[in-house]
Amino acid sequence: MTRVVIAGGPDGDADALARALRDAGIEVVHIGAPGDPAQVAAVVVQEDADAVAIRDAPAEIGELLAAQGAEDVVIFRPEAKPAEIVESLTGARTPRSDAERTT
Repeated sequence: MTRVVIAGGPDGDADALARALRDAGIEVVHIGAPGDPAQVAAVVVQEDADAVAIRDAPAEIGELLAAQGAEDVVIFRPEAKPAEIVESLTGARTPRSDAERTT
């Protein structure tokens, strides 16, 4: 199973992403507003995550993950389109989730 750590505050992007990923069968670990990049990297390694969604300091997170032998972790921003993220992580196209629908 694919596991994603989401580090995001209460702006809605992280929640919408988490919902879409769960709808696609991806395990989500939502850690709330990110603190120190080293803490985020530690959680990613501890959770053996396949990807991390983080808005701030993605380059620094990448360096920290590489230093811990987790250079294969995909890093993306929580405001990215959930369907595109699901497709990139699973290789499967998914129908739009409720979080992406507008009426």
